[in-house]
Amino acid sequence: MTVQGALHGAGTGWFTPAEEELRKEISAHLAAEVLPQVAEWERAGELPLREVLTALGTRGWLGARFSRVRGGGGRTLWDHVVLAECLGELPCDSLGMAVTVHQDMVAPLLADSGTEEAVDRFLRPALRGTHVLAHAVSEAGAGSDVAAVAATAAPTDDGYELTGTKRWVTAGRYADSFAVLARLPEARGPFGHVLLMVPADAEGVSVRPGPPTLGMRAAGLAGEVRFDGVRVPAAHRIGGHGLGLVTQLRQFEQERILASCRALAIASRLLARTREHLEGRETFGAPVASRQDVSFRLARLRAAVESARQLTYTAADRWATGGDYRPLSAAAKLRSSRLVRETARLCVHLHGTEGQLTDSAVNRSWRDARLFSLSTGSDEMMLTTLARLEGWDD
Repeated sequence: MTVQGALHGAGTGWFTPAEEELRKEISAHLAAEVLPQVAEWERAGELPLREVLTALGTRGWLGARFSRVRGGGGRTLWDHVVLAECLGELPCDSLGMAVTVHQDMVAPLLADSGTEEAVDRFLRPALRGTHVLAHAVSEAGAGSDVAAVAATAAPTDDGYELTGTKRWVTAGRYADSFAVLARLPEARGPFGHVLLMVPADAEGVSVRPGPPTLGMRAAGLAGEVRFDGVRVPAAHRIGGHGLGLVTQLRQFEQERILASCRALAIASRLLARTREHLEGRETFGAPVASRQDVSFRLARLRAAVESARQLTYTAADRWATGGDYRPLSAAAKLRSSRLVRETARLCVHLHGTEGQLTDSAVNRSWRDARLFSLSTGSDEMMLTTLARLEGWDD
Protein backbone atom coordinates (compact mmCIF):
# COMPACT_ATOMS: atom_id res chain seq x y z
CA MET A 1 0.00 0.00 0.00
CA THR A 2 1.28 3.46 -0.87
CA VAL A 3 1.70 6.20 1.70
CA GLN A 4 -1.45 7.88 0.37
CA GLY A 5 -3.38 4.62 0.58
CA ALA A 6 -2.19 3.94 4.12
CA LEU A 7 -3.24 7.42 5.15
CA HIS A 8 -6.75 7.05 3.77
CA GLY A 9 -7.26 3.49 5.00
CA ALA A 10 -6.06 4.07 8.55
CA GLY A 11 -7.58 5.64 11.63
CA THR A 12 -11.19 6.44 12.27
CA GLY A 13 -11.95 8.12 8.93
CA TRP A 14 -11.11 7.95 5.25
CA PHE A 15 -10.35 11.63 4.77
CA THR A 16 -7.39 13.80 5.73
CA PRO A 17 -7.90 17.09 7.61
CA ALA A 18 -7.13 18.97 4.37
CA GLU A 19 -9.85 17.05 2.56
CA GLU A 20 -12.35 17.73 5.33
CA GLU A 21 -11.49 21.41 5.09
CA LEU A 22 -12.05 21.21 1.34
CA ARG A 23 -15.49 19.70 2.04
CA LYS A 24 -16.38 22.71 4.20
CA GLU A 25 -15.23 25.15 1.54
CA ILE A 26 -17.13 23.47 -1.30
CA SER A 27 -20.27 23.04 0.80
CA ALA A 28 -20.21 26.70 1.82
CA HIS A 29 -19.77 27.80 -1.78
CA LEU A 30 -22.61 25.62 -3.07
CA ALA A 31 -24.91 26.72 -0.23
CA ALA A 32 -24.29 30.39 -1.01
CA GLU A 33 -24.05 30.41 -4.81
CA VAL A 34 -26.00 27.38 -6.06
CA LEU A 35 -28.66 26.34 -3.55
CA PRO A 36 -30.72 29.55 -3.79
CA GLN A 37 -31.04 29.07 -7.57
CA VAL A 38 -31.98 25.40 -7.71
CA ALA A 39 -35.76 25.85 -7.73
CA GLU A 40 -35.61 28.40 -10.54
CA TRP A 41 -33.28 26.20 -12.61
CA GLU A 42 -35.70 23.32 -12.29
CA ARG A 43 -38.66 25.45 -13.32
CA ALA A 44 -36.73 26.86 -16.29
CA GLY A 45 -35.35 23.46 -17.30
CA GLU A 46 -31.82 24.79 -17.66
CA LEU A 47 -28.90 25.98 -15.56
CA PRO A 48 -25.81 28.16 -16.20
CA LEU A 49 -23.39 25.25 -16.29
CA ARG A 50 -20.43 27.20 -17.65
CA GLU A 51 -20.84 29.80 -14.91
CA VAL A 52 -20.93 27.12 -12.23
CA LEU A 53 -17.95 25.27 -13.70
CA THR A 54 -15.92 28.46 -13.95
CA ALA A 55 -16.55 29.16 -10.28
CA LEU A 56 -15.37 25.64 -9.39
CA GLY A 57 -12.39 25.83 -11.74
CA THR A 58 -11.27 29.22 -10.46
CA ARG A 59 -11.06 27.72 -6.96
CA GLY A 60 -9.05 24.73 -8.19
CA TRP A 61 -11.80 22.20 -7.51
CA LEU A 62 -12.01 20.73 -11.03
CA GLY A 63 -9.57 18.00 -12.05
CA ALA A 64 -7.83 18.00 -8.69
CA ARG A 65 -6.50 14.46 -9.16
CA PHE A 66 -5.02 15.04 -12.62
CA SER A 67 -1.35 15.89 -12.96
CA ARG A 68 -0.29 19.49 -13.07
CA VAL A 69 1.41 18.77 -16.41
CA ARG A 70 -2.06 18.07 -17.85
CA GLY A 71 -3.64 21.12 -16.23
CA GLY A 72 -4.91 19.42 -13.07
CA GLY A 73 -4.29 20.09 -9.41
CA GLY A 74 -1.81 17.28 -8.77
CA ARG A 75 -3.75 16.13 -5.73
CA THR A 76 -5.65 12.91 -5.06
CA LEU A 77 -8.75 10.99 -6.07
CA TRP A 78 -10.26 11.77 -2.67
CA ASP A 79 -10.65 15.42 -3.64
CA HIS A 80 -12.99 14.19 -6.40
CA VAL A 81 -14.86 12.07 -3.87
CA VAL A 82 -15.37 15.14 -1.70
CA LEU A 83 -16.73 17.19 -4.61
CA ALA A 84 -19.07 14.35 -5.66
CA GLU A 85 -20.47 14.10 -2.14
CA CYS A 86 -20.93 17.87 -1.86
CA LEU A 87 -22.86 17.88 -5.14
CA GLY A 88 -25.03 15.06 -3.77
CA GLU A 89 -26.01 17.32 -0.88
CA LEU A 90 -27.85 19.62 -3.27
CA PRO A 91 -31.61 19.03 -3.66
CA CYS A 92 -31.21 18.84 -7.45
CA ASP A 93 -28.95 16.35 -9.21
CA SER A 94 -29.06 18.03 -12.62
CA LEU A 95 -25.91 19.92 -11.67
CA GLY A 96 -24.25 16.91 -10.04
CA MET A 97 -24.80 14.80 -13.14
CA ALA A 98 -23.56 17.50 -15.51
CA VAL A 99 -20.40 18.12 -13.45
CA THR A 100 -19.75 14.38 -13.23
CA VAL A 101 -19.96 14.07 -17.03
CA HIS A 102 -17.60 17.02 -17.44
CA GLN A 103 -14.91 16.20 -14.90
CA ASP A 104 -15.23 12.47 -14.22
CA MET A 105 -16.30 11.06 -17.59
CA VAL A 106 -14.72 13.13 -20.34
CA ALA A 107 -11.86 14.92 -18.59
CA PRO A 108 -10.21 11.64 -17.42
CA LEU A 109 -10.17 10.33 -20.99
CA LEU A 110 -8.20 13.39 -22.04
CA ALA A 111 -5.97 13.44 -18.97
CA ASP A 112 -5.04 9.77 -19.31
CA SER A 113 -5.04 9.22 -23.07
CA GLY A 114 -5.29 12.53 -24.91
CA THR A 115 -2.58 13.96 -27.16
CA GLU A 116 -0.84 17.16 -26.14
CA GLU A 117 -2.88 19.05 -28.74
CA ALA A 118 -6.15 17.61 -27.39
CA VAL A 119 -5.13 18.44 -23.83
CA ASP A 120 -4.36 22.04 -24.77
CA ARG A 121 -7.49 22.43 -26.90
CA PHE A 122 -10.04 20.72 -24.65
CA LEU A 123 -8.78 19.67 -21.20
CA ARG A 124 -7.00 22.76 -19.89
CA PRO A 125 -9.91 25.15 -20.55
CA ALA A 126 -12.31 22.49 -19.24
CA LEU A 127 -10.48 22.39 -15.91
CA ARG A 128 -10.68 26.16 -15.74
CA GLY A 129 -14.41 25.77 -16.27
CA THR A 130 -14.51 27.82 -19.46
CA HIS A 131 -15.05 24.90 -21.85
CA VAL A 132 -17.94 22.46 -21.27
CA LEU A 133 -17.39 18.77 -22.04
CA ALA A 134 -20.13 16.25 -22.85
CA HIS A 135 -20.11 12.53 -23.50
CA ALA A 136 -21.72 11.34 -26.76
CA VAL A 137 -21.75 7.54 -26.66
CA SER A 138 -25.33 6.26 -26.33
CA GLU A 139 -27.38 5.55 -29.45
CA ALA A 140 -30.84 4.27 -30.22
CA GLY A 141 -29.42 0.74 -30.42
CA ALA A 142 -26.53 1.11 -28.01
CA GLY A 143 -27.26 2.10 -24.42
CA SER A 144 -25.53 -0.03 -21.79
CA ASP A 145 -24.10 -2.13 -24.65
CA VAL A 146 -21.73 0.55 -25.90
CA ALA A 147 -19.91 -1.95 -28.12
CA ALA A 148 -22.98 -1.87 -30.38
CA VAL A 149 -22.52 1.75 -31.45
CA ALA A 150 -23.32 2.29 -35.12
CA ALA A 151 -21.62 5.68 -35.60
CA THR A 152 -18.61 5.22 -37.89
CA ALA A 153 -15.21 6.87 -38.10
CA ALA A 154 -13.71 6.30 -41.52
CA PRO A 155 -9.93 6.89 -41.58
CA THR A 156 -8.69 9.70 -43.84
CA ASP A 157 -5.20 10.93 -44.70
CA ASP A 158 -5.11 13.25 -41.68
CA GLY A 159 -7.67 11.77 -39.29
CA TYR A 160 -11.26 10.51 -39.50
CA GLU A 161 -14.61 11.29 -41.06
CA LEU A 162 -17.29 10.85 -38.40
CA THR A 163 -20.88 9.96 -39.27
CA GLY A 164 -23.70 8.92 -36.95
CA THR A 165 -26.28 10.01 -34.41
CA LYS A 166 -25.94 9.95 -30.63
CA ARG A 167 -28.91 10.03 -28.26
CA TRP A 168 -29.62 11.28 -24.75
CA VAL A 169 -26.44 13.31 -24.27
CA THR A 170 -26.35 14.85 -20.78
CA ALA A 171 -25.21 18.50 -20.92
CA GLY A 172 -25.29 18.21 -24.70
CA ARG A 173 -27.19 21.51 -25.00
CA TYR A 174 -24.43 23.28 -23.03
CA ALA A 175 -21.41 21.51 -24.53
CA ASP A 176 -18.48 23.10 -26.32
CA SER A 177 -17.15 19.69 -27.35
CA PHE A 178 -18.10 16.02 -27.26
CA ALA A 179 -16.19 12.82 -26.59
CA VAL A 180 -17.58 10.47 -29.26
CA LEU A 181 -17.21 6.69 -29.45
CA ALA A 182 -17.42 5.37 -33.02
CA ARG A 183 -16.63 2.13 -34.77
CA LEU A 184 -14.09 1.74 -37.54
CA PRO A 185 -15.34 0.35 -40.86
CA GLU A 186 -13.31 -2.82 -40.30
CA ALA A 187 -14.41 -3.17 -36.66
CA ARG A 188 -14.19 -6.68 -35.26
CA GLY A 189 -14.64 -7.39 -31.57
CA PRO A 190 -13.41 -4.99 -28.88
CA PHE A 191 -10.49 -3.57 -30.89
CA GLY A 192 -12.35 -1.77 -33.65
CA HIS A 193 -13.42 1.55 -32.19
CA VAL A 194 -12.03 5.06 -31.72
CA LEU A 195 -12.74 7.83 -29.25
CA LEU A 196 -12.71 11.29 -30.78
CA MET A 197 -12.99 14.81 -29.39
CA VAL A 198 -15.32 16.85 -31.57
CA PRO A 199 -16.03 20.59 -31.14
CA ALA A 200 -19.74 21.39 -31.01
CA ASP A 201 -19.27 24.11 -33.63
CA ALA A 202 -17.47 21.85 -36.13
CA GLU A 203 -19.01 21.67 -39.60
CA GLY A 204 -21.51 18.82 -39.75
CA VAL A 205 -22.42 18.81 -36.03
CA SER A 206 -26.01 19.53 -35.05
CA VAL A 207 -27.61 19.37 -31.60
CA ARG A 208 -31.31 18.89 -30.97
CA PRO A 209 -32.93 19.22 -27.54
CA GLY A 210 -34.69 16.21 -26.12
CA PRO A 211 -38.29 15.86 -24.96
CA PRO A 212 -39.15 16.49 -21.28
CA THR A 213 -37.78 13.84 -18.94
CA LEU A 214 -38.90 12.49 -15.56
CA GLY A 215 -35.84 13.80 -13.72
CA MET A 216 -32.60 15.72 -14.32
CA ARG A 217 -34.75 18.42 -15.88
CA ALA A 218 -32.03 21.09 -15.92
CA ALA A 219 -29.13 18.86 -16.99
CA GLY A 220 -29.19 20.17 -20.57
CA LEU A 221 -30.12 16.87 -22.19
CA ALA A 222 -29.68 16.75 -25.96
CA GLY A 223 -32.11 14.32 -27.53
CA GLU A 224 -29.85 13.94 -30.56
CA VAL A 225 -26.36 14.98 -31.56
CA ARG A 226 -25.75 14.31 -35.25
CA PHE A 227 -22.38 14.05 -36.95
CA ASP A 228 -22.67 14.33 -40.73
CA GLY A 229 -19.28 13.67 -42.29
CA VAL A 230 -17.43 15.62 -39.59
CA ARG A 231 -13.67 15.84 -40.20
CA VAL A 232 -11.70 15.07 -37.04
CA PRO A 233 -7.88 15.38 -36.99
CA ALA A 234 -5.89 12.42 -35.69
CA ALA A 235 -4.53 14.64 -32.91
CA HIS A 236 -8.06 14.78 -31.44
CA ARG A 237 -8.23 11.01 -31.00
CA ILE A 238 -8.23 9.75 -27.42
CA GLY A 239 -6.08 6.64 -27.04
CA GLY A 240 -4.87 4.37 -29.79
CA HIS A 241 -6.45 3.60 -33.15
CA GLY A 242 -8.84 0.72 -32.53
CA LEU A 243 -8.64 1.05 -28.74
CA GLY A 244 -11.57 3.40 -28.20
CA LEU A 245 -13.90 0.83 -26.63
CA VAL A 246 -11.24 -0.48 -24.25
CA THR A 247 -10.36 3.08 -23.20
CA GLN A 248 -14.03 3.94 -22.71
CA LEU A 249 -14.85 0.88 -20.61
CA ARG A 250 -11.89 1.54 -18.31
CA GLN A 251 -13.17 5.06 -17.70
CA PHE A 252 -16.67 3.77 -16.91
CA GLU A 253 -15.19 1.56 -14.18
CA GLN A 254 -13.67 4.62 -12.53
CA GLU A 255 -16.60 6.99 -12.93
CA ARG A 256 -19.00 4.48 -11.35
CA ILE A 257 -17.16 4.83 -8.05
CA LEU A 258 -17.61 8.60 -8.03
CA ALA A 259 -21.23 8.31 -9.14
CA SER A 260 -21.77 5.95 -6.19
CA CYS A 261 -20.37 8.57 -3.83
CA ARG A 262 -22.84 11.11 -5.20
CA ALA A 263 -25.78 8.68 -5.03
CA LEU A 264 -25.08 7.78 -1.41
CA ALA A 265 -24.76 11.45 -0.47
CA ILE A 266 -28.22 12.00 -1.98
CA ALA A 267 -29.63 9.05 -0.01
CA SER A 268 -28.03 10.29 3.21
CA ARG A 269 -29.43 13.79 2.68
CA LEU A 270 -32.92 12.41 2.03
CA LEU A 271 -32.87 10.37 5.23
CA ALA A 272 -31.72 13.34 7.33
CA ARG A 273 -34.27 15.75 5.83
CA THR A 274 -37.08 13.21 6.16
CA ARG A 275 -36.35 12.62 9.83
CA GLU A 276 -36.39 16.39 10.43
CA HIS A 277 -39.71 16.62 8.60
CA LEU A 278 -41.28 13.78 10.59
CA GLU A 279 -40.10 15.16 13.92
CA GLY A 280 -42.16 18.25 13.15
CA ARG A 281 -45.33 16.35 12.29
CA GLU A 282 -47.67 14.79 14.83
CA THR A 283 -50.33 12.14 14.47
CA PHE A 284 -52.41 10.88 17.36
CA GLY A 285 -50.51 13.12 19.77
CA ALA A 286 -46.95 12.01 18.96
CA PRO A 287 -44.28 12.92 16.38
CA VAL A 288 -44.40 10.62 13.37
CA ALA A 289 -40.65 10.10 13.71
CA SER A 290 -41.19 8.44 17.12
CA ARG A 291 -43.34 5.65 15.71
CA GLN A 292 -41.45 2.40 15.68
CA ASP A 293 -42.46 1.25 12.21
CA VAL A 294 -41.26 4.56 10.74
CA SER A 295 -38.05 4.85 12.76
CA PHE A 296 -37.11 1.24 12.01
CA ARG A 297 -37.58 1.71 8.26
CA LEU A 298 -35.38 4.81 8.30
CA ALA A 299 -32.80 3.10 10.51
CA ARG A 300 -32.61 0.09 8.18
CA LEU A 301 -31.92 2.36 5.22
CA ARG A 302 -29.38 4.39 7.21
CA ALA A 303 -27.50 1.17 8.02
CA ALA A 304 -27.60 0.11 4.37
CA VAL A 305 -26.33 3.50 3.17
CA GLU A 306 -23.43 3.50 5.63
CA SER A 307 -22.51 -0.05 4.64
CA ALA A 308 -22.60 0.84 0.94
CA ARG A 309 -20.49 3.92 1.63
CA GLN A 310 -17.74 1.76 3.13
CA LEU A 311 -17.87 -0.49 0.07
CA THR A 312 -17.55 2.55 -2.17
CA TYR A 313 -14.67 4.02 -0.18
CA THR A 314 -12.90 0.66 -0.33
CA ALA A 315 -13.32 0.70 -4.11
CA ALA A 316 -11.89 4.24 -4.22
CA ASP A 317 -8.94 3.18 -2.06
CA ARG A 318 -8.29 0.15 -4.30
CA TRP A 319 -8.32 2.45 -7.33
CA ALA A 320 -6.09 5.06 -5.69
CA THR A 321 -3.51 2.46 -4.64
CA GLY A 322 -3.33 0.61 -7.94
CA GLY A 323 -5.33 -2.51 -7.07
CA ASP A 324 -8.00 -4.30 -9.08
CA TYR A 325 -11.11 -2.25 -8.35
CA ARG A 326 -13.33 -3.62 -11.14
CA PRO A 327 -15.58 -5.90 -9.02
CA LEU A 328 -15.84 -3.31 -6.26
CA SER A 329 -16.74 -0.60 -8.78
CA ALA A 330 -19.58 -2.68 -10.25
CA ALA A 331 -20.81 -3.76 -6.81
CA ALA A 332 -20.76 -0.20 -5.45
CA LYS A 333 -22.60 1.15 -8.50
CA LEU A 334 -25.26 -1.56 -8.26
CA ARG A 335 -25.75 -1.17 -4.51
CA SER A 336 -25.78 2.63 -4.44
CA SER A 337 -28.10 2.96 -7.44
CA ARG A 338 -30.67 0.67 -5.90
CA LEU A 339 -30.34 2.23 -2.47
CA VAL A 340 -30.84 5.81 -3.60
CA ARG A 341 -33.96 4.77 -5.50
CA GLU A 342 -35.33 2.82 -2.52
CA THR A 343 -34.56 5.68 -0.14
CA ALA A 344 -36.16 8.29 -2.36
CA ARG A 345 -39.28 6.19 -2.79
CA LEU A 346 -39.77 5.79 0.97
CA CYS A 347 -39.03 9.44 1.69
CA VAL A 348 -41.58 10.63 -0.89
CA HIS A 349 -44.16 8.41 0.83
CA LEU A 350 -43.29 9.65 4.31
CA HIS A 351 -43.62 13.27 3.22
CA GLY A 352 -47.30 12.63 2.49
CA THR A 353 -49.00 15.21 0.31
CA GLU A 354 -45.87 17.36 0.20
CA GLY A 355 -44.02 14.48 -1.38
CA GLN A 356 -46.44 14.51 -4.31
CA LEU A 357 -45.72 18.14 -5.18
CA THR A 358 -43.38 18.33 -8.15
CA ASP A 359 -41.70 21.47 -6.77
CA SER A 360 -40.79 19.81 -3.47
CA ALA A 361 -37.15 18.84 -2.93
CA VAL A 362 -38.01 15.24 -2.01
CA ASN A 363 -40.10 14.77 -5.15
CA ARG A 364 -37.28 16.20 -7.27
CA SER A 365 -34.78 13.80 -5.68
CA TRP A 366 -37.12 10.87 -6.28
CA ARG A 367 -37.26 11.77 -9.99
CA ASP A 368 -33.53 12.39 -10.29
CA ALA A 369 -32.59 9.16 -8.50
CA ARG A 370 -34.13 7.01 -11.23
CA LEU A 371 -31.26 7.71 -13.63
CA PHE A 372 -28.60 6.13 -11.41
CA SER A 373 -29.80 2.64 -12.36
CA LEU A 374 -29.32 3.46 -16.05
CA SER A 375 -26.40 5.85 -16.50
CA THR A 376 -22.88 4.47 -17.16
CA GLY A 377 -24.26 0.94 -16.96
CA SER A 378 -27.66 -0.29 -15.87
CA ASP A 379 -28.23 -2.47 -12.81
CA GLU A 380 -28.45 -5.44 -15.16
CA MET A 381 -25.08 -4.57 -16.72
CA MET A 382 -23.49 -4.36 -13.27
CA LEU A 383 -24.78 -7.86 -12.50
CA THR A 384 -23.48 -9.04 -15.88
CA THR A 385 -20.09 -7.49 -15.14
CA LEU A 386 -19.86 -9.15 -11.74
CA ALA A 387 -20.87 -12.50 -13.21
CA ARG A 388 -18.20 -12.20 -15.90
CA LEU A 389 -15.49 -11.24 -13.44
CA GLU A 390 -16.38 -14.30 -11.35
CA GLY A 391 -16.50 -16.55 -14.42
CA TRP A 392 -20.17 -17.34 -13.83
CA ASP A 393 -21.37 -16.50 -17.34
CA ASP A 394 -19.58 -19.36 -19.11
